[in-house]
This record gives sequence, C-alpha cells and structure tokens, in this order.
Amino acid sequence: MLARLVQMPSITGHELAIQDFLSSELAGLGLQIDRWCPSRDELATHPAFSDDGLPLGTRPVIAARWRGSLKGARSLILNAHVDVVPVGDERAWSDGGPWSGAYRDGCVWGRGSCDMKGGLVAAMTAIRVLQNDGAKPRGDVTLQCVIGEESGGAGTLAAVMRGYHADAAIVLEPTRLAICPVGAGAASFRLHIPGRAAHGAMRNEGVSSIEKFYLIADALARFERDRQSTFSHAFFAPGQLVAPLSIGKIAAGDWPSTVPDSLIAEGRYGILPGENMADARTLFEQTVSEAAKSDGWLREHPPTVEWFEGQFEPAATPPDSPIIAALGKAHKKVLGSDPKIQGVSYGSDLRFFTNNANMHAVLYGPGDVRLAHSVDERVPVEEVIHCAEVLSNLIQEW
Repeated sequence: MLARLVQMPSITGHELAIQDFLSSELAGLGLQIDRWCPSRDELATHPAFSDDGLPLGTRPVIAARWRGSLKGARSLILNAHVDVVPVGDERAWSDGGPWSGAYRDGCVWGRGSCDMKGGLVAAMTAIRVLQNDGAKPRGDVTLQCVIGEESGGAGTLAAVMRGYHADAAIVLEPTRLAICPVGAGAASFRLHIPGRAAHGAMRNEGVSSIEKFYLIADALARFERDRQSTFSHAFFAPGQLVAPLSIGKIAAGDWPSTVPDSLIAEGRYGILPGENMADARTLFEQTVSEAAKSDGWLREHPPTVEWFEGQFEPAATPPDSPIIAALGKAHKKVLGSDPKIQGVSYGSDLRFFTNNANMHAVLYGPGDVRLAHSVDERVPVEEVIHCAEVLSNLIQEW
C-alpha cells in the first residue's frame, strides 16, 4: 500500500488522483466517507487561512469515520496529509527516481514516503488489523486525509470548519515515533530591496540591491541568534535551533553588466513556541527597518516586507494531557521502552487542533523529518509497522 501511494505524484495542488484511490480503499474498510471540496470563499472567512494561491473547489478532503458503539465515549482523530513537495532534479535521485516506491535496505523510497504517507499507511493498517480481529471502538475513530498541508494547511482547516472534533488527535508527521506535543511556527516572507540601475562599468553611479541585501541578511542572522539565546523550553534541547530563519530564494537584476535595481528574497521565519504570530512578524519588520536606517540609501529607500502563503502558528498541548499518557503507554507496550517526548522546530497542522479546535493533539509517526523534502526520501518499514501496532493499541485503550 505504501509503495502504491508513493507512486502517485500528489504534489500540492494535484491531490485528486490519490484522494480518489483513498476514497475507494477506506470505503472498502467499511468506514463512513465524508468527501468534499472546500472553496476559497469558504476558507477565507477563517483568520487561520493561508492563501497559497493554488486552486480550491476541486481538491477533495476526506474524513473516514469508524463509528463508535457507545455515545459519549472518547473519540480520536488520526490526521495525515496526502500532498507532497516537488522533487527537484530527478537525476539526483537513486535508481528508480522519486516516484518508484521501491523497497530496499528495509525502506520504502520516494517522495512522500516519509512525509507522510508512511504515517497514513500506519493508520490505515491499524484500523484494518483491529477490524480483522473483530474489534469495535466505543468512540468514533476518524481518519482525515487532507490536502495542502505543505503550503498552509487548507485541508485540516477545512475539516475543523466542517465541525470535526474529537477528544484528541494524532497528526502522523514523521517523528521517529517520538511524541511531539509542542511545535514551533513559521511564516513565509518576501523582502523587496531597492537599488539604482547603472552600467556595470560605472558601478559607483548605481546602487546594487544585492549589496544592500547583504546588510539586511546580516541583521536578520543576528536577530535569529538573539532570539535563540533567550529561549528555553523543557521539550527542546539546550542550544537547539528552535525557530530557524532561512532565506530560500533570491532574484535580482536583469543583465550581467547592469547594477541591479531591485532584489526580491523569499524565506521562512521561525516562530517560537508560545509566541504570538502578529508580535513575531512585527519584530521581524522592526529588525529590517532598523537595519535599513543604518545605511544612507536604504534610509531614503526603505525595503519592504510582504507576508505570503504559509503562515504556521506555533502549537502546544499541555504535558499532562491524557493523550500523551495513553500514547506513551501504547508505545511502551509495543516497543518496550518509554517514548521520547520532545518539541519540533517546524510548523504543522497541529496548530489547527490546538489553536482553532480547542483540542489536545500531538505529532507522532514513522520516519525521520530530516529526510522529508530531501533527495532520496525514504521511511523504514519497521517503523511504519511499529507505528501501526502502537496506533492499534492506542485505539483499543482510548
């Protein structure tokens, strides 16, 4: 099943084929299927909506419910996104390429295997195994297969807005089977740096937007270090870079022998756990503004900051939450040791459950997030199996 899902190139915005397949598979498990295509007009009414500019209204979200037998019994949501990021240069991948779904060295290889089709298959397997054993849950178990997580979380937000709620949720991101109740946030930014064009042979007659960008980039690097030096949290290791600030894309100039008169830099700004998103963005903008004031040109021609696409708020579930204890118990039963409990430095759909649905939720799934979004992404099958075993035990206990 995992190989088949990896072989479906479900890049964000192109999830229809995999959702058609999953609708059929989950209906075959006897689950009650709710499938709908959220619209931009609908989602835009919610303050947590991040508009990634991709089409909406034709990309289905699936909520597959295993009905419980006892009214009022504890319910559970298992959440997995089906979209994956682009693969980059396909020639850089090992034999078979990014969509092979190949099994070798104990792993399934290919884009999305780790992030997060391994977790999705673990959840499907847990439900199938319990059904084969004749188990019937007391409370509802709902498996959500959502779209658009990688660019802002449209699918999970749509499920929250549709009224899906439970006593707890497991977001099946790759955590190497660590329980992660706390996550940092992230905000996508676009910097516009002005310059003045001139012939390259008369460089001093112009103002290079590239050189002015270096000044802003240096200030942002100091800003990141200062924020990190004053942050501490029980679920993060001392010195761990919890809220990285990274420039991911730069475009400047239009001719080799012309001094560039504009530069656009796009990046990702980490938001610390517990930090207000609006306040964090204000600090970023102030840092850019103060750096510009130190330069004569930028003081008169200030750079601008634009916030776009993914705006991931930080998220947290209380450490004494019942779902953490229950999941830890199931993990220990299967693997014989207590799980690690830790925070993560990336944004995820966890925030919709904790911040918008008033639910306790954690990240927990197979795979190493360091392999997510990378060339030769892969997930150990043994971890997928262990995750399925833990989830099946959790469902029975919960």
